[in-house]
Amino acid sequence: MIIDINHITWKSGQHTLMKDVSWQVREGEHWALLGLNGSGKTTLLNIVNGYIWPTEGSVGVLGHLFGEVDLRELRKSIGWVSNSFQERLYASDRTQHIVISGKHATI
Repeated sequence: MIIDINHITWKSGQHTLMKDVSWQVREGEHWALLGLNGSGKTTLLNIVNGYIWPTEGSVGVLGHLFGEVDLRELRKSIGWVSNSFQERLYASDRTQHIVISGKHATI
């Protein structure tokens, strides 16, 4: 299983921002996350990358269950680059360096 999310909930303070979300992605599948601004797409991907920890439920990525794996090392196998990082980048940064940063889980 590439992504194995089971019944996750994510709360911030008194607000429940995600409730009982499950999502499985198997090898060879291709997915697109679509939705309005603020609907939770980036939040869900931040959970997949271990940048946000769900309040409830379990997350597994590439066969590793969160809580039993070093996320810093796992992120190197994920290779995620997102426009949500744009506030952390400089206009002078080269595109190829930004893409390569996803391979090394660095900014």
